[in-house]
Amino acid sequence: MPTIEGIIFIPAGFFSFFFRPRFLFPLLIFSAVFQASTIVSFGTIGLQPYYFISILFILRFLILEMNRDSKVLRQYSFVKIWIVFAIFAAIATAVLPALFHGVRVFSPDFTIDANFLNPAHLSYRFGDALQVFLLFLNVLVVIAALKQVKNVALSHKAYRWSSYLVIVIVLLQVACFWRGIPFPTQLFNNNLAYGIVGMDADQLRPAGSFTEPSMAGGVLAAIAASYLWMYFAGKSNILRAGIAVVACLLIASSSSLLAIAIVVLIFLVANPVMRFPWFLRIGKLRRLSAFFISGAALSLLMLVPNIRNILLAQTVQKGTSWSALARLGADLFAFHLTLQTHGLGVGLGGNRPSSLVASLSSQVGVIGLCLFAYASYRTLWPLPKAYRWIGMAAITLLLSMAFGLPDLSFPFLWILFALAAQSRAVDALEAH
Repeated sequence: MPTIEGIIFIPAGFFSFFFRPRFLFPLLIFSAVFQASTIVSFGTIGLQPYYFISILFILRFLILEMNRDSKVLRQYSFVKIWIVFAIFAAIATAVLPALFHGVRVFSPDFTIDANFLNPAHLSYRFGDALQVFLLFLNVLVVIAALKQVKNVALSHKAYRWSSYLVIVIVLLQVACFWRGIPFPTQLFNNNLAYGIVGMDADQLRPAGSFTEPSMAGGVLAAIAASYLWMYFAGKSNILRAGIAVVACLLIASSSSLLAIAIVVLIFLVANPVMRFPWFLRIGKLRRLSAFFISGAALSLLMLVPNIRNILLAQTVQKGTSWSALARLGADLFAFHLTLQTHGLGVGLGGNRPSSLVASLSSQVGVIGLCLFAYASYRTLWPLPKAYRWIGMAAITLLLSMAFGLPDLSFPFLWILFALAAQSRAVDALEAH
């Protein structure tokens, strides 16, 4: 049966495909927000809105328009690197489970805690082939985004409004929790194919429209970083970034908070108020002053008991909890598995660690990890100065994932890569 998201995205997707193709990419950006949703429900089988729209997007701009402006697909080195990475991952997934059959792994079918106590034996799974399919789909989305050169303003508007939507959903969840009002969780978290983590009666940790708080936190950290870049570039006010940071604090994901802290340090180093020898940058001084004042105001949130308790529980106290030890153990196990397989890994979906770096190294090995890192670098650098907020958002999300999100197929990450590819295509068009 169609869900609420299906009632919205299915007709909107087909209408855009046949009559308004320029709306497909903005619609794809919006769909990435609903990671815990499905457009149709068949028991435990669901289809995310993102993947439904991405198939229409690819069909329209890579297959039906294959002969139109095909040169644009061959002039970017990152396109070839992503294709090589996807092919390498597919070969690894087909070969390595047979080569290392029976090796102990953390099975994706069980939680990290359960795997920690009783690791499974490596074998072929349907989910492994599905991971390969999703990787190719995401790579094709990035390639198709190169053809969106006339659609950049609408795409950026879609990113802005989708970021507002993420923030609003999280804040509404928090408000309902505080007021004792039941939040319609099933409206956004209706994909039974995922193990969805929700709030309980004693804990304030919203996940928004994502499957777990750490994923929502990573997206909010990326959104905050993009608005911080715009703020320091003089293209936005501090309010947007501040609200995103507040939502991220309410989620209290340690990986996303660490990513934000690193990005803030980068911004401070990259925006000195003095220029050699004695030139004072008044504009930067004003922005930095407003930034520090806003930071001081945000620190007052620690006076709220609920927020203080959850932040302490998820940062200071979590470091000595069983959950933290299990996740650290899962990553250490993944790195040991990389060594055990001579740096080759066990194929996509073959092992379940707690972070993206450990996930890539144990699944596609050292070569696959290097290919992914290089493809990401070539996609995000160099970006035109006007669009570098996309790169900062992607770097922040990658940092958050490196600390605590192992999902290579995470839709919002590939949306940022696609936006970066679009901006590269726009810059190349303007240069000619």
